[in-house]
Amino acid sequence: MTGEPHSGWDDVVVGAGSAGATLASRLSEQPGRRVLLVEAGPERTGTESGPEQLGRPTLAGLNWDYQTADGERPVPYRVGRVVGGSSAVNGAIALRGIPADFDEWAAAGNPEWAWWKVLPYFLRLETDHDVTGPDHGDRGPVPIRRLAATTPISDAFVDACRGQGLPPVADLNGTPTPGVGPLPTNSRHGRRMDTAETYLAAARGRPNLTVWPDTTALRLLGDGSRVIGVEVRRDGRPVRVEADRVTVCAGAVNSPLLLQRSGIGPADRLTALGIRPWVDLPGVGANLSDHPLLGVWAVPQAGLCRTGDPWHSMVARATSDGVDPDLMVFLNCNVAPEDVPTLGPMLRGRPGVSVAVMLMSSDSRGSVHLRDAAPDTPPEIRLNLAREPRDEQRLMTGARLVWSLLRAPAMRGLLDRVLLWTDRMVAEEPLLRRAVRTFTAPSWHPTGTARMGPADDPGAVVDQFLRVHGVDGLRVVDASVLPAVPRATPNLTCVMLGERAADWMC
Repeated sequence: MTGEPHSGWDDVVVGAGSAGATLASRLSEQPGRRVLLVEAGPERTGTESGPEQLGRPTLAGLNWDYQTADGERPVPYRVGRVVGGSSAVNGAIALRGIPADFDEWAAAGNPEWAWWKVLPYFLRLETDHDVTGPDHGDRGPVPIRRLAATTPISDAFVDACRGQGLPPVADLNGTPTPGVGPLPTNSRHGRRMDTAETYLAAARGRPNLTVWPDTTALRLLGDGSRVIGVEVRRDGRPVRVEADRVTVCAGAVNSPLLLQRSGIGPADRLTALGIRPWVDLPGVGANLSDHPLLGVWAVPQAGLCRTGDPWHSMVARATSDGVDPDLMVFLNCNVAPEDVPTLGPMLRGRPGVSVAVMLMSSDSRGSVHLRDAAPDTPPEIRLNLAREPRDEQRLMTGARLVWSLLRAPAMRGLLDRVLLWTDRMVAEEPLLRRAVRTFTAPSWHPTGTARMGPADDPGAVVDQFLRVHGVDGLRVVDASVLPAVPRATPNLTCVMLGERAADWMC
């Protein structure tokens, strides 16, 4: 192999995102442990896209700009490519999964992930500035805040939710039942606080932690059944990095791709691509899950929204069947026309408002696979969003709820007009089904592509301690290991993964 060797690391962590930056920071708390954190993207300076607007995702230049392969028209599928990963470009939503998520993982053969075992790690990661008590942390790196100020639109949204039987809830991270309340955010002074600005910022001065930005992992290096390092591309040339342990934290799109390029994955597919199989794990790249999202946009009355104010304030948790809290309804305000280019002209220069329903527990599954063995070829991403009939039906229920909220007197009085949707579309089932199929989009919350499970589970890639089956010295610690997408935005869950894995690895 060409390229200069670089040895001497105890741990190499591939990917400086929500889980990877957390893990590397915690590992480096041991002074004698030599830790290298590798990230394909750049260091963020905070000036790439101008001043931040809390809740607004950062899309310019700091993402892997992938596209899905579903249907005739590709859909953008962006995941963070920057130190901080997706935690540095997302909407700064700080929601935990609900206890039932983790208990279901435990029941599937992963008892280490029961709710009572993961709660201490959610407490460890946070400092909640609004809510205190045994279910909230007060000394963690991630600041949690809820917007204190309300607006006429947020007040109207809460009133409309109450009319639909959704009572006010002060703490959505402590009450997993249906209700509406202020959205928790990982923010300070109106600014997103990602894992680069929290965990890594606290670790930067440690001489035993090295961060290599702009460094792409090409493939894992093996010796028999053991990983002994990783080959990376740094400054335009390959570099061989040797380590006692390698932990892949590149996210639910890029982690399975790195495994596949290294010969870990479905042997028949790898052989067809000219890649020599190392470990036959059919689950690598399978089981892709996301949160299907359906939004309805409206033009508010003049002066009610201001570009630059936070996007999010209130969110509702609801149920499609009267039992499972499987829907989340977001109120988005102050959205500039240029941030929704397909609808921008209809906003006529005003900031937009949307009410969007997210299906939180999807049955549909997709996949992420290599197209060829070259490291720079974009992957084949198939989402299969809402392909399962139950998913489609629940989204239709969610769409009816969104429409009821928008048409409630409190909300309707503040909106000049609703875009594209009509009473007839919602009332007639064939039209509503067509609208759901047309307008449902991904949330860019990929999970499950290297899911955990016992060794006798043919689809499992890692065990409950996140060790790759059949390979020594290798772990995967990111959203790809989740058996199912949590009923919350996944960022806090991924930070919790990094905290949990660090305890096992220290």
